[in-house]
Amino acid sequence: MTIQQIDHLHFNPQLQTLEISYDYEIIETTQTLFNWTKGTSIFDAHPFFQVLQGFEKNDPTIQDGLNFPCIHLTDLVTDRICDISITFNPSEIKIILFDYTLKYKELNQIAQQKNESILIARELELKNKYLLEKEEFKNSFIANINHEIRTPLTAIMGFVEILEKTHLTFEQEELARIIKRESRHLNALIDDMIDISKIESGTLRVVEERFAFLNLVDGFDESYSKIAEEKGLIFETNIEPGIQEYLIGDRTRTYQIINNILNNAFKFTEEGKITLSVTKNYQRTNKLSLNFKIEDTGLGILEEDIPHLFDRFTRFNLDKRITGTGLGLAIVKNLVDLLNGEIKVESKPDKGTTFNIKLPFKFEITKTTPKRKKKNYSLPESSNKYRILVVEDEEITQFLIMKILIATGNFFIDIAINGQDAITYIERRKYDLILMDLNISQLDGYQVTKMIRNNYGDKFISGLPIIGFSGKSDDATKDKCLKSGMDDFIAKPFEQEELLYKIIKQIAKKAAE
Repeated sequence: MTIQQIDHLHFNPQLQTLEISYDYEIIETTQTLFNWTKGTSIFDAHPFFQVLQGFEKNDPTIQDGLNFPCIHLTDLVTDRICDISITFNPSEIKIILFDYTLKYKELNQIAQQKNESILIARELELKNKYLLEKEEFKNSFIANINHEIRTPLTAIMGFVEILEKTHLTFEQEELARIIKRESRHLNALIDDMIDISKIESGTLRVVEERFAFLNLVDGFDESYSKIAEEKGLIFETNIEPGIQEYLIGDRTRTYQIINNILNNAFKFTEEGKITLSVTKNYQRTNKLSLNFKIEDTGLGILEEDIPHLFDRFTRFNLDKRITGTGLGLAIVKNLVDLLNGEIKVESKPDKGTTFNIKLPFKFEITKTTPKRKKKNYSLPESSNKYRILVVEDEEITQFLIMKILIATGNFFIDIAINGQDAITYIERRKYDLILMDLNISQLDGYQVTKMIRNNYGDKFISGLPIIGFSGKSDDATKDKCLKSGMDDFIAKPFEQEELLYKIIKQIAKKAAE
């Protein structure tokens, strides 16, 4: 383009021309688009022009100049989209800016309108796919973490039971009892973790069972009194006289609600007092409403934060040293709603917080509540010990079961670490019972059981009593065990008494055939 042509373009309101020295100083410029000053550096005009650095006169690589489409240029007052053409002459660099702002916006608008329906459909498709993948990941994660937690928990609970049978001091007995009780509660919380995703879908099942309510409250007193002693706090529990010893309701959810609030109270209280008070709201025929009041002298909550207290992933950083997921109170609110209860909170910063939780229960009017007695079984008399095959790949669980069974003096134990080994063992040696973990390698517990039941003409092998056990404790797992041919099922973690009862029961039933 000649200088005459460039000068002619000066009159075009959508075009600005500049002449730049090889020292990158603006020699001449129209101010059609941008108010850039002569005598200043082109680099001060806009950072884009840093691209000019490094080019020299008569550089063969730039004989045809440079062209840059759709460059976004701004200064303090102007915002434009320009095509930029740069030519390199012997004495100066010439820059032409073509303002295509309006044209680009029109094109973008047309393209946006044209593709809007396609984009919306694609967005919905991707969202749906994301939600499905998210749900699948969540279910898989919960299932895996459930199994991983139950295995060490089985060992903890089992060895505590063994520990209780040794010579312990009174204090050691108390500590062992607390570990055992809290392990049971942890086991219940694992079930809660599995069920918590069901809250949103409305499929979480409320279990109404008769339970020792006063023992539940005493458990809080015992557990948190030790925590209070460690933190130098005062902890009190007050129960209104006349509340029934046994109530009917969801014990696990009640425990989870109160325990979660108490845990928060201790977390956010450094000095002073925490109180749990239980009083009656009303009692009609066999229905009862109780109020759980939990007061602390902790950090408190700002008034404007209280409406958001039960939102998921909400944390109010009054003290950044205190960590948490921000899920606890959201779960509490969901569980309270699930039980048809109410929860209210009052709080003042640096003064403390008070939670009032109303929960409905039922109770039995009759004074006596006959229980169905568990049938007693005993091992048939034998001059030899009974031989048990334990099919389990976790070493700690193997050791626990061996410790429990050998301590009775009635059993020999063999260990198979996978399904194929289990088949090899039963073909070489006679067993009186098999304890079959469901989640083993090569052949799982279901497959091994079906092979034992269907592949052998030897009735002694095909009729072997088999007890399945697993970290999954749901009804579907138990039903699948029985349908595969197993005689019974026990969930991890199990108690020593329950394990022995089921083993003796199956051996006794087999002997009576």
